[in-house]
Amino acid sequence: MPFQERLNKIKDLLSQKGLDAVIIENPTDIYYLTGLKVSLGILFVSKSGEDALFVDGRYEEAARQVKAVETYRFQNDASTEAWFMEKPEWKKLGFDSDYTSYQAFLNWQKRLKNASSKAHLEPLNSPVQNIRSIKNAEEIKSLQSAANLGSEGYDFVRSILREGITEKEVALELDIFWKRKGGEGVSFDPIIAFGQNSSKPHYRPQDDRLKNGSIVLIDIGVTLNHYHSDMTRCVFFGTPDPFLKEVYLSVLKAQEAALMLCRPGVLIKEIDSAARDLLSPEHFVHGLGHGVGLEIHERPVLNNKHLDKELPLQEGMVITIEPGAYYPGIGGVRIEDTIVITNNGYEDLTKRPKDWKSILQTPA
Repeated sequence: MPFQERLNKIKDLLSQKGLDAVIIENPTDIYYLTGLKVSLGILFVSKSGEDALFVDGRYEEAARQVKAVETYRFQNDASTEAWFMEKPEWKKLGFDSDYTSYQAFLNWQKRLKNASSKAHLEPLNSPVQNIRSIKNAEEIKSLQSAANLGSEGYDFVRSILREGITEKEVALELDIFWKRKGGEGVSFDPIIAFGQNSSKPHYRPQDDRLKNGSIVLIDIGVTLNHYHSDMTRCVFFGTPDPFLKEVYLSVLKAQEAALMLCRPGVLIKEIDSAARDLLSPEHFVHGLGHGVGLEIHERPVLNNKHLDKELPLQEGMVITIEPGAYYPGIGGVRIEDTIVITNNGYEDLTKRPKDWKSILQTPA
């Protein structure tokens, strides 16, 4: 894994921002930069090269195998403060303002004061997430493997749909299927929604049973080798509701409009608007998509209400495109693919059909 290369990107950022070092506490960011999985740790990346990883006794042995940084055992605040006393040249110390709580910020101020440090804390907006948003070839390969397993899960769900099966039963069987196939776990609680339940975008499966004529919304993802997949399809089980058929075709058209713009240089707000302009704002109630990687929701955020709206797509970004339309008491439709931005367009990692005929299913 190119951990030193990733650390160097952080150092470049420090130079651009005029900072001496940055505090990184997000466990996913620590894994990205070192390859070490922890639930709690502190990573200091410095412009001068004095990188240090503080962990408690649970992770000390594993951390000492990390070659890119020096490992220290975190026992209490005093151990960190003593280390700071050896860094009198540090004047500006960055921290992740999107992750660090206000109380944690106050704690850092206290540590620096106790260490007689002259360092001033400077907020940074998701410094590691912004770097993580661009995937290298190895990461894209891992994401494709996760997407392949995720799509196999979709095929499996369709194979077990039958009248009388419950949403909870489908979700449970899917979890078992993926684990037997080597999956590390679900990326999020699967959304299996029958009929009217599909109008709730973040629905949790219940004991509702599948009936002939129902729409089935399937929003699922699996984790494989630390990377996530995410996809959504709707299946019409039996005779489709004419109104929901029109909704489906409208959502599909909106997704296609957004996908047509997915290439380097196009602003996120333009992609979001391409889909949103074709759907009623009253019924399209969430963002167009999000980044996918070591976490199921990463930067960038594809929503013209988010600060990322002015961000241009870049080669190597892996994102979802998932417009939806929801009608309480009737049902809802969402269509989602995970794609990777290429040098002149995009590649679909989901690789499952979504044309009208492909999502019709005759009850067995």
